[in-house]
Amino acid sequence: MTKTSHSIYSTSNVTQEPQQDDSLFTFEQVDWIDSIKLPQRLLLLNATEFDDQFLTLTSDWRYRFSGENKAILFASGRNFSDLPSSSIKLIKYLTVEYIKENSASSANRFAEGFARVFKDLTAISRESFVAKLRELVVKADRNHSDNSNFYYTLYALRKLERDEFFKSTGDKGDLEDLLLEVPRPRNANWGRYQNLGLVIPDEVCLMIENGVQLWASKLCPKLETKKAKIKHLEKVKKVAKIDVLRDCIITGIVYYVGTRPVQIGKMAGGDYVVDTMNKHGMRYSLLVPYAKKSKLTIDRVRIAVPEELGKLITLYKYLEQIGDEDPLFPTKLASKLMVDKSIKNMLLKFSPKDIQEAEKNESYKLPVYTASLFRHNVGHSMAMNGSSAAEIAYILGHSNYIVADKYIAATPEMADIREMALGRNPVFKNMIALALTGNLVHSTEWKGRRVAASIGGKLHHHIGGCNYEENICPFSQGRGCYGCLYFMPFTDGKHEEALDSFFDEIDEVRHVADDTGQVQHPLMTELVRRKDHVVQVIARIKMVQAKEGFE
Repeated sequence: MTKTSHSIYSTSNVTQEPQQDDSLFTFEQVDWIDSIKLPQRLLLLNATEFDDQFLTLTSDWRYRFSGENKAILFASGRNFSDLPSSSIKLIKYLTVEYIKENSASSANRFAEGFARVFKDLTAISRESFVAKLRELVVKADRNHSDNSNFYYTLYALRKLERDEFFKSTGDKGDLEDLLLEVPRPRNANWGRYQNLGLVIPDEVCLMIENGVQLWASKLCPKLETKKAKIKHLEKVKKVAKIDVLRDCIITGIVYYVGTRPVQIGKMAGGDYVVDTMNKHGMRYSLLVPYAKKSKLTIDRVRIAVPEELGKLITLYKYLEQIGDEDPLFPTKLASKLMVDKSIKNMLLKFSPKDIQEAEKNESYKLPVYTASLFRHNVGHSMAMNGSSAAEIAYILGHSNYIVADKYIAATPEMADIREMALGRNPVFKNMIALALTGNLVHSTEWKGRRVAASIGGKLHHHIGGCNYEENICPFSQGRGCYGCLYFMPFTDGKHEEALDSFFDEIDEVRHVADDTGQVQHPLMTELVRRKDHVVQVIARIKMVQAKEGFE
């Protein structure tokens, strides 16, 4: 990976008289654009051996990806010729970020589509972007490109909001609340966009879940004797970094509960409750304070949290000696800054090692996800799983059902959900997940512990090795392996058989859902996600084998 250049990229001279000028932007926005540091070369993730591995950011961007020759003609293209240098530089920045978070295969369409939308804007603010989204939806002669431009504009708006680009325009309120008011365009191929309502990608969610589970298994293992527990606590006191543990807990609370930063700042030690404790396990919950005065209830919201997160909070309270009346988290720093910083830190620590190394070398930058995005992810996820408006409003602490009703209204029909579950939609093969599995290895070369599991009523044992340093797997062995950093898939493994067994389990759950009239069975999402990871591992193995055969 190449180290990112710190030189500011200067665009080429525009020969035609521009129709726009920098008066579109506030002075602060112009300074923000001027401070952008574009890389000289951009690593193209998921590029095959026949693709360009890097994109060189010259005047016109040309590269080969997914078997096609791509070109983004920033200097000579008609879509960009009427735009001033500041606008072009901003579009270049958004295109780079789009490639990092999505794929280089559609980056040319994104840049050109957003440039056309950009020309129609008379001001650069959240309100003008939202107004443009509404215009694209109600357009009488709307075509396929208008639908695409809607989602390109939606991505750009969310990205700029996360980067605080609109801070100087005086826009107030939560952007995602505003976007709930914007209808999505009708599209026969709506399934392609089924995850856009989920503002946090599925693989980022999986990375957080696995990270919290892994940390809990290391710091809070199940020990039988009191002596062993005392010995382990003494060891943890010496090696545990309280600031990092706190970041992990804050990220877990925001992800699982959807709390606002102000609610994190109001939490006391007594708001963390151990509901039950026995030999079979423990149950924990949080009493979440309301951020605003509510008409629905005057008490704190009691929300269950996963056992692994509860164990980490228990350890944290013990190490910091936090009493019931003490603040659960420090009050010196502003709550929003503390929470956003914690999320940023933990997403990096939960990421694969190659991503961490690329971030360290400044050749890759992780996307920014704020607490607000996680909060809306919780609301959308609840709606997708059939929760009522009252349930959503209770969990998120809304003062009425208006927003909750919009979450429910934004969900697709059962047919779209079933289509996703059956895997007919090819876009589910998100190659980002490939980074969440260890190196490929031939079974004859593996000397460590091997994975065995029962999936779909069949025993599967020749699928891969486990590189986890502890003897006990903190996840569901077999199912949890696909998508785990410590799983080393065998290139000669019987992954097709495992995939068939996952399909058998999905069919069983689907039949139960049909018989009971459930729109979304609670197990379906997880089974589909694990099934997708098997497909991705198979694709990865075939890619490597094809490359070796070619060489």
